[in-house]
Amino acid sequence: MRKLLLTIPLIFGMFFTLSAQNHFECSTPEMNRIELESNPEARERRARLQAFIDNYSESKADKGQVYIIPVVFHIVHNYGEENIPYEQVEDVIRVMNEDYRKLNPDTTYIVDEFISLAADTRIEFRLAKKDPWGNCTNGVTRTVSYATNSAGENVKDIAPGWPMASYLNVWVVRSIGSGAAGYSYYPGTVGDGRDGIVVTHSYVGSIGTGSAGRSRTLTHEAGHWLNLPHPWGSSNEPGLSSNCDMDDGIADTPNTIGHTTCALNAVTCGSLDNVQNYMDYSYCTHMFTHGQGEMMRSILNSSINDRNNLWTEENLIATGTLNPDEAEICAANADFSYDVSHGCEGLTVQFTDLTFGTDSISQHEWTFPGGNPETSTERHPTVVYETAGEYAVELSVTNPAGNDTKSIARAISVTRANDGADVPFYDDLEAADFPGNHEDASNYYSVTEGNTGWLRTDNAANSGDKSMFIDLSNEERGMFNAFVTPAIQVDSLSFPLEAGFKVAYSQQEENNMDVLKVSVSKNCGESWILQYYKSGSQLHTAYNLQPWGTFYPTQGEWRGETFQLNESIFSDASSIRLKFEALSREGNAMYIDDIEIRTPTGKDDKLQRESVSLYPTSFENSLYLETSLRGKALLSLHNVTGQKLMEQQINLDGKQNIAGLLPENLQGLYILTIEHADQKSVIRIHAR
Repeated sequence: MRKLLLTIPLIFGMFFTLSAQNHFECSTPEMNRIELESNPEARERRARLQAFIDNYSESKADKGQVYIIPVVFHIVHNYGEENIPYEQVEDVIRVMNEDYRKLNPDTTYIVDEFISLAADTRIEFRLAKKDPWGNCTNGVTRTVSYATNSAGENVKDIAPGWPMASYLNVWVVRSIGSGAAGYSYYPGTVGDGRDGIVVTHSYVGSIGTGSAGRSRTLTHEAGHWLNLPHPWGSSNEPGLSSNCDMDDGIADTPNTIGHTTCALNAVTCGSLDNVQNYMDYSYCTHMFTHGQGEMMRSILNSSINDRNNLWTEENLIATGTLNPDEAEICAANADFSYDVSHGCEGLTVQFTDLTFGTDSISQHEWTFPGGNPETSTERHPTVVYETAGEYAVELSVTNPAGNDTKSIARAISVTRANDGADVPFYDDLEAADFPGNHEDASNYYSVTEGNTGWLRTDNAANSGDKSMFIDLSNEERGMFNAFVTPAIQVDSLSFPLEAGFKVAYSQQEENNMDVLKVSVSKNCGESWILQYYKSGSQLHTAYNLQPWGTFYPTQGEWRGETFQLNESIFSDASSIRLKFEALSREGNAMYIDDIEIRTPTGKDDKLQRESVSLYPTSFENSLYLETSLRGKALLSLHNVTGQKLMEQQINLDGKQNIAGLLPENLQGLYILTIEHADQKSVIRIHAR
């Protein structure tokens, strides 16, 4: 029989993105490659583990042993859908146990050639009932952090893992930075605090945010945690013909190139492929083989990463998993969320109980001053706020272990629909009482996900001394941060209307794709309608890239932006608010100034504010300038150091090829500026 091999080469392919609906991307091979390349101690541990596997032989006495593994789920969330309910965690434990014990009903679909190879691995998973300090737990911790977005190893510092000798740690997040659905470390690759699985919430279980087609992701990742490679070997590139030479080192899993579809009759390496194997990428996985079961049980008898301690009676007693039905009731931790925080009088708010840390809650007591009802004992009550004001919310929960209370002082903000500033509205952000009175419609307010969010600054301004500023290089990737203007009164007689503002922004690198969105609400901030969206080079206003340090715009590096308020959408509103929202993709500083709602002064004024298109931005012989603007415009070209290379007046005429107007022998990155009346467009181009 072929030896059970680790088969973890030092070089793997790039991530493979799966195309079918239920496919997932597993970045286990890449994460292990990175660690092994940089850590000689990891390579030494893996070598010792291979020596153990080579000499391991399961005794007759061990063949009936069922290996029970205590599990803890660390849910890292920001009150989004990633804060999955406890029932969803219980569901994925059920799925894993059915899969590992061959109790899954769909074993009836295993093709005839592999029925005899389908194995009960004699491995079970149980949620911990005692934490490392002997305290009561239901096997789930919850930590509020923005790091749930684009997560990775950082979440293991935010929600520290429990000792790997006693628990399998699973971190649940909103998204993983690599784009993967999940990843795990092979035993021996990393040590305490990092050993375990990271997975996105929508790949956990078959209920809640999970789905039946994605529910076996943790079955797959736990297989990696117990040393199983993909059936084609330790890479993340199924479908390559060269995978026939790689293999997974397990005798009864046929050589295969690997699959992303349910090709049950596939013969890719000389024999029928085991497409239904849990370690493949197909969406019809139903089985482990006997050889895979032997590999995983051998790992559970190794001292590498203390896998051999997990299932001992002493550890099962310490983690409360020997007789989990006898576990005590844990104390509750009160928590809740609500679907909307701002709105007009008559606002309806749905509250959701998110109490955690226990399986048992005997009573909920809600208090809603200013709401209807003012109190409730329902788990998920609905409350209506009829009168303008700012209101607190409180939840107290009780069970046999005690009670706990959570309060939020200014949870709900309600304003009158017809309150607000008059049109024309103009704010240069210079007011001494900024951001205004928080008890009425004249205030600004922020919605902050990241480290700092939007702040008023005197470091730069288009007019006066102040502007709104956010440093996106200091925000975690994927964070949305917004600020919202005061209410502005409108009615059907106000139209036509347009919104205007000044923006300044610089990319650090060409591939930075920070986003600015501007949305408008006609119901006091309860919901929003997107009106403006720009990102990356379209948003860039600076003459040069700012590869390091914070961008401080000069007067010439501000750009005016406008958009029309559609009368058919907004004419029934009594007031509107604008929301300026920045999405961080690790770029640079962004500034907003001189916010306006105004009546257009005429057709010519509207034409001056229409967009300018330039394509392709990476060009050789053709560079097309397209705009509905007409008349004279000033065209200038700068290099990345700010040196002006060309300035020429042109006549705008629809679509025109301007490549011939530029200096000869251009190569590399340049800044092209087009100035027409009061509009200025700054666009980066790349000459090849």
